[in-house]
Amino acid sequence: MPENATTNESNHVTLILRELSDDEKMEYIAEMREKALHDEATAINTAKERGRKAIEAEIAEKMRKIGMTEEQINSILKS
Repeated sequence: MPENATTNESNHVTLILRELSDDEKMEYIAEMREKALHDEATAINTAKERGRKAIEAEIAEKMRKIGMTEEQINSILKS
């Protein structure tokens, strides 16, 4: 095989390997982006839940101060 043909083949293989490497990098970047979005959504949902619980606790405390029983408070908060 002529040297030029070997060089062309070698260049072709190198290009394919670079493309595969780039594809792997892009896949990794996409996976990291997906993980970041998932983590962000989890953090937002956790913060919302904590906020709801804090508000619920504040409301329950106000209900206690006006003389409501725990049974009444629980009944209202669960509805």
